[in-house]
Amino acid sequence: MTKMVKFVWALCCYFGFAANLLAAQTLSVAVLTTNEQQSEVYRQVFADFEKQSNRYRIQLAFYSDSDFKRLLPNWLESGEHDLLYWQGGERLQTLIQQDVIQPINTLLTKAELQNSIQPAVLNSVSTETGTYALPLSQYGWGFYYNKSMFEELQVSPPKNWQEFVALCQHIKSQGASPLVQAVQEGWPVLAWLDYLSLDIGGTAYRQQLIDGESGNTPLTGKLVARFKQLLGQELFFAPERLWSWQQALQAVERNQVAMTLTGQFSEASIEPSSASNIGFFPFPRQNNANKGEIAPLEVWVVPRSAKSKNELTDLLRYLLANDASMAIELGALPVTTDSFTQQLPNERMKISAASLQEATELVQFFDRDANPELAKNAARSLAMSIRDDASTALTDGLIEGMDVVYELNIEPDSAPLPQLYFASITGLKESYFASNLMQEIYQQLGYEISVTRFATVEASLNSYRFGGDGELMRVDAYKKLAPGLEQIPEPLANVAFYLVCKDLEMCASSLPRGSEVFVVNDLLVVKTWADENHLVTKRYDSIEALFDAFNKSDKGLLVLGASEIIDNSTMLTDSTYRTIISVPLYHYVHNKHQELVPLLNKALKQYKTTQQYQALKQRYWLQHN
Repeated sequence: MTKMVKFVWALCCYFGFAANLLAAQTLSVAVLTTNEQQSEVYRQVFADFEKQSNRYRIQLAFYSDSDFKRLLPNWLESGEHDLLYWQGGERLQTLIQQDVIQPINTLLTKAELQNSIQPAVLNSVSTETGTYALPLSQYGWGFYYNKSMFEELQVSPPKNWQEFVALCQHIKSQGASPLVQAVQEGWPVLAWLDYLSLDIGGTAYRQQLIDGESGNTPLTGKLVARFKQLLGQELFFAPERLWSWQQALQAVERNQVAMTLTGQFSEASIEPSSASNIGFFPFPRQNNANKGEIAPLEVWVVPRSAKSKNELTDLLRYLLANDASMAIELGALPVTTDSFTQQLPNERMKISAASLQEATELVQFFDRDANPELAKNAARSLAMSIRDDASTALTDGLIEGMDVVYELNIEPDSAPLPQLYFASITGLKESYFASNLMQEIYQQLGYEISVTRFATVEASLNSYRFGGDGELMRVDAYKKLAPGLEQIPEPLANVAFYLVCKDLEMCASSLPRGSEVFVVNDLLVVKTWADENHLVTKRYDSIEALFDAFNKSDKGLLVLGASEIIDNSTMLTDSTYRTIISVPLYHYVHNKHQELVPLLNKALKQYKTTQQYQALKQRYWLQHN
């Protein structure tokens, strides 16, 4: 092929491609997402559709929960987006009644929908006049719990309400926190109303609550009494704090608390390193006859005002065909008629799916079905009862029908955390391990920390003088030399030191008195070992100077930590080494912070049982100890 022919061919290809782009139909889709992982799932799904269809371009827009709901009325009027994520229950019914969404059965056939979607789910989005939404997914609710805490306390998930209350009381008696509840957003706490009302009086009584007609009735009295069994015993962790659902889940992951009531939208927010340690059990009931479950439904709706609504059939058909896989990727449960249980990625979701399948009644969520003001008041009532550890607010809100004002005695979570300043010895990898570890521990207690590294003596001075709040890490013997500091009894980790020798025989035996040992830090534990063995230490200012002296000497002796050995392994090929010291490292706080000692000790003990702690040790080579 000549150059001219190739050029003409390239031009033809280019303009053909450009023509295809120009001819492509642009469809605008707006989605509510809670994290980047969910957004990425949507990006991939719609990108795959573009490739498969070769005639559509999808313009995706992602919004937070609050922004989406705030902008939705404008979108429905303007037709800015062709396809919208939305939610089932009363929220969907409101749009149907307002006649602002297009029936899906005008774009897909009735047979397509019936053959693909579970009947109960399809009925929930349909009226006599048509099917108004394409179901996307549903998700269950229940308790996410910390497996290692359950194992340590020798307890197991409860089978009924009585066992649940006893479980909470037992966990509390062992010095741990049983429950944490998200109240920041308002709506998560309403799950308690849904489950307790379903258990006490089924969907009929729940509907009375939603309609604001329950009032001073025996069933409402029973509901308050049931929740009161959890109050007055400090069973909720840090109830004065405005926990978001993400923060509540993190508290469970970090061994701060045993369990939290939340929905399976949480799946995407579980840290991969914590996933195997998080279990799930359904809400425990007292009345086994009323096996009601919360199963919020996510759907797609088409605004009547959408400019390209008649071009959506191919896209809707594609979403229907790929519904199961997309739902699972989003951390939710499919709504298709296919058998999908074995495709679910973990045991938590399988347990939830089984619970929904066994349920005698399925409902959306309280705030999706109730009047917004009623839902807000109910959420405030529950949140205040949890905060005050008393049922007064719940009684006022549900039985007396009063408007409850939720006043907080703390600053919002967005306020900057108080900061503490710690000194540490420079040049030690273990110091960076301790810094990362204690950042986590202090954040759990509501503090940020700053670490400044000094030479050995200067670190000691700065730990309790010049406004210092303590020393990041030291050995046990240090407490005798620092009367102004309090030791946290639980050690951070064990650290090992090694004697490195050029002479194998020398390294294997006791060293002659007066032998010179090269070191790079004036560490107390090394100095103590040298004194006990009648050795002389010679300090060098840098690791480079240390190895230079070692290589030039005939019978060089070094004392190094595990991290220094690994970092400089190429320089130790003709050397041997043996462990001479293995000691625990401790965190020290200034005497002015004595109230923090038991809190830090407990938090540190709990954190050391996590996979995050093991990963941190491995990162800084402390696993070699």
